Amino acid sequence: MNKPSGNPKILLWGFCLYAVLSLGSMATMSIAATVLLVCLLAGHGGFLGLGRSLREELRQPKSRFVFFAGLALFNACALSLLVARFFPLSFNQKTPEIHFGADLAKAWYLFWPLFLTAGLRTVGDSGRAKIIKVWLVTFAIISVVGVVQFFTGWPREQAIPGLAGRFHATLFLGHHLSVASILIFPFFAALDGLFHPTEMIKIGLSRKFIAAAIFLGALTLFFSFSRTLWVALPVGVGLFLFWNLSRRVAIPLLIVSVLAGWALTFHPAVHDRLETAMGIGTRQELWSANWEFFKLRPLTGAGWHKNLELAGHYLQEKYPGRENFVGHAHNGFLEMLGSTGALGTIAWLVWVGWVFVELFGRARRGEFLARGFFCAWLVFHINGLTQVNFWESKVLHQVMWVASLILVSAPRSVSHSRLVCDVKATK
Repeated sequence: MNKPSGNPKILLWGFCLYAVLSLGSMATMSIAATVLLVCLLAGHGGFLGLGRSLREELRQPKSRFVFFAGLALFNACALSLLVARFFPLSFNQKTPEIHFGADLAKAWYLFWPLFLTAGLRTVGDSGRAKIIKVWLVTFAIISVVGVVQFFTGWPREQAIPGLAGRFHATLFLGHHLSVASILIFPFFAALDGLFHPTEMIKIGLSRKFIAAAIFLGALTLFFSFSRTLWVALPVGVGLFLFWNLSRRVAIPLLIVSVLAGWALTFHPAVHDRLETAMGIGTRQELWSANWEFFKLRPLTGAGWHKNLELAGHYLQEKYPGRENFVGHAHNGFLEMLGSTGALGTIAWLVWVGWVFVELFGRARRGEFLARGFFCAWLVFHINGLTQVNFWESKVLHQVMWVASLILVSAPRSVSHSRLVCDVKATK
């Protein structure tokens, strides 16, 4: 049996770097993904070795399903752009510009889980434990940064309207809504760890450390001052506790939590934030615009991500002479309907639904991370009712990272990867 020429240690270092920098800024995420791709090649002995590993991964039913679900979504997005090129929607005598290469560039994320999963299999169980440890430790560290940032503005100031001297916890992500959609995944992973002490021992983190990380992470998420997250996070945490505690404990705890949350709404800063109408009217106009795009092009929409540009033309035509807020749909479902129509929306729902179904099945069996990730995925899509978080590049790194962790923990078919076994044998 020939030994592979790859270096699994380089691959492990690449994953650890990615686990750290995927919680940083967009620039660090891009750098980390590029470095990890190089490490994937080095760890598998070059293009041929990585290709064999990817082919082996495609033999796994769940990985194959995710790959083809992503391919279907890619095709639906491409078709929407093709229709927009030859049969464009027009408002205010303007049509969107189509540049297929640039417009489809972000679709690479849909295939990233296959590469991540192949690499995570190669580093083995002990390697994955180290990677998850690095990910959770990074989460704890940046949560400290989030708390400091709320009070001081360091490292980047984003003032909270109506709350003088306080700042959104944006970390290195540039926007508080990004924090609300990214940090929930390691937060719920840590929460899940409290109920899996054996797994935490394997990872090498104490329950005290995990509890501290959860507390700091909760503060940072709250200090993001995302109103939707203030609703979504208690729903996710409540479901998680109800799932993991006995009814005698869970029900009183949930009642106390609801009362405490209700009391918190009387705090002036929280009350003013909840009562402000800032952003609501503009969102409603964008929802209306994207619904109009869907009605005019029910199968393919206005073109993937072209609804953002077209929304400005639509509102200028509807409200001439008025300065309008222009942006994406600010709703994940309407974003898909407006930009890719029914075809893209169905493909997207299949991808999203697979995560829910897969995690729910494992959560019922009490598998490590399953209940935490299910609750995080639920919170993520509640957040998506008022923002297009799924297609944000910074968020996509975390989404595809979690998807790969789901895939790599799935039971493997009997025929899986002699290559992986060979690599492990050289360690």
